[in-house]
Amino acid sequence: MLFDVGWLLRQPAGISRAFRLNECQNESEELPAAEVRGTVSFLRTDRGILVSACLLAASDDVCSRCLEPLQSRCDIDFEEEFAPTVDPHTGARLPEFDDAFAIDERQTLDLNEAVRQYRLASRSMQPLCRPDCKGLCPDCGSNLNYGPCSCPIKSADPRWQELAGLRQIKLE
Repeated sequence: MLFDVGWLLRQPAGISRAFRLNECQNESEELPAAEVRGTVSFLRTDRGILVSACLLAASDDVCSRCLEPLQSRCDIDFEEEFAPTVDPHTGARLPEFDDAFAIDERQTLDLNEAVRQYRLASRSMQPLCRPDCKGLCPDCGSNLNYGPCSCPIKSADPRWQELAGLRQIKLE
């Protein structure tokens, strides 16, 4: 997700361009590889380039309950300012801004890190194949979404017998 923005950095503030994006983001430690689609628009500001993105990231994942494969999708919408590290006219080094992503010295804007951060923030902590996923049997490992397992029914822990009797009492 690299964009050559040297031409835009040499324009006056207020000039904008929009692009369609359809790229694959590589796997990282925290995230699986994903196909990223959508639109990004670049607006030249007095300080750099304001990037507005409306993206959809789709990746292969695993259900956290039954371990079945699933396709996870997340919407990524953000606006971030990217600041150049060198002056586009003279090539002189510019001061860095702590609150902005950087445009490198070749005047290339790399969206990968911004998209990775927003994907990570919007990713489900426990992806599910469906909301009512029953998961796996803790004893035999059978997928309970396909039906009950063949494990014998365990008797309740005798220490909880007194509490089981309370279930019988109806409150009036």
